[in-house]
Amino acid sequence: MRYRKRNPDGTLGDWVETPGHTDDLAPEVQILFETIAFMDLEMTAMREEYTARIKALEEQVQALKGGGQ
Repeated sequence: MRYRKRNPDGTLGDWVETPGHTDDLAPEVQILFETIAFMDLEMTAMREEYTARIKALEEQVQALKGGGQ
């Protein structure tokens, strides 16, 4: 299975391969684990996107206020 290693600060690190660790599992369980890993990647990407959007909106609000007065 291939997944992204989580860094201590919560960000995603390098891709990691773990061959053979699911050899004894039923195919349904393997699919479940792969689905969870994929969903985690998707949610992380969404969180990063929304964080960037929120920061941009906060900057726009500060600019409309005149620099934070």
